[in-house]
Amino acid sequence: MKRALVISGGGSKGAFSVGVIKDLVQTYHLKFDVLVGTSTGALITPLAALGMIDKLEELYTTVDNNQIIKKYNFGQRVIDGKVSIFSFEPLKSIISKTYNDAFFNNLMMSDRDLYITTVCLQTQKLVVFTNAKNPVMSNYYQVQKFVNADQFRAAVLASASQPVFTPPVKVNESVAGDAHKDYQFVDGGVREYAGVAIAADTDVSEIFTVLHSARKFKPAANQFTDIFSVLQQTIDMFITDVSENDLLLPFQYNAALKYIQSVKNNMKDLGVSEADINKYFTLSDLTNRFQNRPPLKIHVIQPENPLGGGPGGLDFNPTEMMDMLANGRLALQSYVAQLPPDSVDWA
Repeated sequence: MKRALVISGGGSKGAFSVGVIKDLVQTYHLKFDVLVGTSTGALITPLAALGMIDKLEELYTTVDNNQIIKKYNFGQRVIDGKVSIFSFEPLKSIISKTYNDAFFNNLMMSDRDLYITTVCLQTQKLVVFTNAKNPVMSNYYQVQKFVNADQFRAAVLASASQPVFTPPVKVNESVAGDAHKDYQFVDGGVREYAGVAIAADTDVSEIFTVLHSARKFKPAANQFTDIFSVLQQTIDMFITDVSENDLLLPFQYNAALKYIQSVKNNMKDLGVSEADINKYFTLSDLTNRFQNRPPLKIHVIQPENPLGGGPGGLDFNPTEMMDMLANGRLALQSYVAQLPPDSVDWA
């Protein structure tokens, strides 16, 4: 059975995902063949792909704001005509050290397919960067293969770049012969907060999705009295809405697969041969996503209540992030406890 791991955006809230992944890998010994990361998920999934769980835990429990972003006076940035409120030179340094050339080479030689989501400002398209030898293709998004280590690091940085808050990234600037080196890329969460649909396009049978938005909504106790706080809260609302929509299509797709499988089973019970059933459900259109696909197992793990970390997860507090990591482990344990027997092959 092939599995996918999908990690959503959420900044410092990614510590919750690290807790989930730690138990999935170290306690339940699951192997993931496909990993899809958006924003903070783009920072997490490369390390998860190479099994570097301890490094993940270190990163998501020790860094603080000064090691991720550089903050400025909001009004002055507007007056100066800057492209973002913050800069992320500190995060860029972490990415360069963590995802060095040797790391990139190991990733390219691994048997794990990594998909990093971004959005191109010029084309407004969802662009997915990957190391997959035979990447998935779709009319909904564009796929580009990693060409070199600099491009890979730029793609990770771009996926984590929340527009307006942090600057866009020229991902393909280091790619020789690229006709659009000046194209700017930002957080994939603008179009795809959680890349479940991308994972569903691959040949996996089971998808584990970790979201950082809470199941239960808790109204803010404070009023929003300045432009910056209103902007932050608006981004948070946008993320919640996108996360719900990202799950809608894959679940509808899976419901259709289950319906087709039920029809096939009913036909078989009525005495229709396997050969005839296959003939009825086989079309000449080889790109049909429903053809010969069994229903997927889709698991969604998310916190019951808001995690903290500030709007958009832009507050990096090590103590708070350690609590988020522990919350992730508890959330996974709670989820596993309510699963029907044999619903997951934990081997």
